[in-house]
Amino acid sequence: MTETPTIRDDNNVTSGNPGEEGNPSPSASHLESSLVLDTTEDITNYDREDLEDRYLDIKDEVWRLRRQLNLDPTTGRIPSNGGYASPGGFLKRQRVAVFVDVQNMYHSAKKTYGRNLSYSHMLRACVNNRRLVRSMAYVIDREGIDQVSFTDHLRYCGFEVQRREVIERMDGSRKAEWEIGMSMDMLRIADKVDSIIVVSGNGVFADVAPLIRAKGTKFECCAFRESMSDVLIKAVDQYHRLTEDHLYQND
Repeated sequence: MTETPTIRDDNNVTSGNPGEEGNPSPSASHLESSLVLDTTEDITNYDREDLEDRYLDIKDEVWRLRRQLNLDPTTGRIPSNGGYASPGGFLKRQRVAVFVDVQNMYHSAKKTYGRNLSYSHMLRACVNNRRLVRSMAYVIDREGIDQVSFTDHLRYCGFEVQRREVIERMDGSRKAEWEIGMSMDMLRIADKVDSIIVVSGNGVFADVAPLIRAKGTKFECCAFRESMSDVLIKAVDQYHRLTEDHLYQND
């Protein structure tokens, strides 16, 4: 006899036949998980960052399996007003592309809280239950600063990293910016996704909002409220506010 699937979370256990209440039973192949858990694994040598990543991977896998079972991804219960994963279900899996102004977010987190932004927490917060299509991080290389480990971490979090060096002008001034490059990349992909999210508080990005909307795409922003331009807030369709929960804890 085949065991009935059981979905468990912190406060709720839901078990039963996923075919009940009009929800079709998915095939066994659709429920196979790529996540392998070793209950005998020694985690004492893991640092906090690795443990956080493992926890978030497990959480994502639980949500994926719940959607496959046509359950509410958040509670694990059978929805009363339609299936989440079934064709025509009321939860639309929007396609999302995320563009991160790394320099802006680094200085915003440091100036406001004196700590570093957790890019994995930020990414999950603004994407939520939607389908991430592209995630781009724009980094400025600074002379004498080794950013290899940082850019490797961004790639580990799922970002494609774009790098640019600081340019020295004829008058001796130095300048490096990504605003135009980011805006061009957003416009190139806008008609291939349902929503564009810019992770920055820079009001310059308000200028690209009408161009993105003209392609039938939503425009959203994600940043700390303390460093968010009011002009940008008024220009976007949705604003994702970052808080201390999206920062790394100081050791």
